[in-house]
Amino acid sequence: MNSKTLKTLTAMLLAAPAMALYAGAAQAQACPKTGGTLTYAYSLEPSALSTIATSAVPVALVATKIFEGLLNYDGPSLEPKPGLAESWTVSEDRKTYTFKLRPNVKWHDGKPFTAEDVKFSVEKIVKPYHSRGHVYFGDLEGVATPDPLTVVFTLKRPVPFFMNVFQAGETPILPAHAFAGIDMGTAAAVRGAEVMQKPIGTGPFRFKEWQKGSHIALERNKDYWRTGFPCLDGVIVRMIPDGAARAIAVETGEVDLAPMSGLPEAEVQRLSASPKLEASQAGSEALGPNLWLELNLREKPLQDLKVRQAISMGLNRERIAEVIWYGQGKPARGPIVSASAFFNTSLPQYEYSPAKAVKLLDEAGYPKGAGNVRFKLSQNFLPYGENYVRLAEYIRQELGKIGIQVETRSADLGGWLKTIYTDWNFNLTSTFSHNYSDPSIGVERTFGTGFIKKGATFTNSMGYSNPKVDALFAKSAHETDPAARRKQFDELQKILHDELPVIFLMEPAYTHVWNKKVHGLITNGISMYSPWDAVWKD
Repeated sequence: MNSKTLKTLTAMLLAAPAMALYAGAAQAQACPKTGGTLTYAYSLEPSALSTIATSAVPVALVATKIFEGLLNYDGPSLEPKPGLAESWTVSEDRKTYTFKLRPNVKWHDGKPFTAEDVKFSVEKIVKPYHSRGHVYFGDLEGVATPDPLTVVFTLKRPVPFFMNVFQAGETPILPAHAFAGIDMGTAAAVRGAEVMQKPIGTGPFRFKEWQKGSHIALERNKDYWRTGFPCLDGVIVRMIPDGAARAIAVETGEVDLAPMSGLPEAEVQRLSASPKLEASQAGSEALGPNLWLELNLREKPLQDLKVRQAISMGLNRERIAEVIWYGQGKPARGPIVSASAFFNTSLPQYEYSPAKAVKLLDEAGYPKGAGNVRFKLSQNFLPYGENYVRLAEYIRQELGKIGIQVETRSADLGGWLKTIYTDWNFNLTSTFSHNYSDPSIGVERTFGTGFIKKGATFTNSMGYSNPKVDALFAKSAHETDPAARRKQFDELQKILHDELPVIFLMEPAYTHVWNKKVHGLITNGISMYSPWDAVWKD
């Protein structure tokens, strides 16, 4: 498969029909048809059923059908729409947000949903335990509940992205009564609560069963607050670890959907020609995935900037994008993706030069020893499928050429999360992060000193700390002048581009493949993390 063919495929996936998908979804006021079950498959099994435990993709995919946020969002740019809150007002100084909640909403166990659940969720769960909770609510002065259907958020100062934080995967509203008897001051107790494995939400689908290694089944919430919805009778998550097997399941109709690049790119190329299937990159615009190598900066070799520069120069980003990811992505240039309005266009491309990498390692005081080995590193690859296995092998081979011996370690998702974010027992790990709709939401958690927290997944595992970076993040999180904010983000990107706390590799492109019998999937820039209440099948 050559580069021209792959680029043609990308153009096809991004072509005009994508906007037709959005238009059709936005007009859905009633179910064209009810009944049926949507079955989807991803590359690995979730480790929990709540994004409070971890916001990893397989968890977020299923949790957002069960739990809801105060708001829903429309279109690629995520325009706020009513959700559990049917209306809201914002004070003139943008420090007070008042939400009026829907009446007669019930939890899946039949108990009433009230403002106290919102207050509890934000103060006791999301703010302390979600990987981005501190970013969202670090300036929260208090949450008031003047009556059971009113919630008032008071901020210490304006937060420019505050209306974007109420997504189901980011600020899920959980039932306060489900945490009775739980020590809310202990992360392990909260994340280990039964509701994380047997969730109770307000969403369109209720948890039915989880047969480990086989499937997760959700069933229609007959008491859902949106009358006449959901359209489907249920959603089933199939566990199919092998990429080729997932592709066959989609091709034969055994599985309706492979979301978020859930199929190997070579299989997408093949299946995109099928008249029965749709392949599109629409519906992920607000995520902004950025793939990199995280480095444990507590380790002596990796503390040296010249060593990090050598690792960077020893890896060919064009080859990673074109060969390992089959052209479904582009080389990265820093912490903010190029599609973002905040991207610093002046950042240079990273240079590929093994010869310069060798020189830098010599200058850093790591000459070649026995077997031409300068030093040894371990790498733990993200267990998200075949691409990450291939990437790990490529890194092992290429760093070996410049004298760095790499030992590759594998683990399931739970083991990988513990190794990287709780034990910090790694040298290198491949992973990716989402920018989300604003850099303050998606970027600070990786590079801010305040996010060096054991057990907090997809945060600052590296131990990176730069007071100037912290100060710039603090300023940009509250800056109301767009030009000044843009300048702050430009400076941040330059520092992180040059200091390489992680080795920025590529910006992947998500491709979703689904059976054309399924309708209404693409509704906004985080469509696979949407509730799917209006999704229906022929």
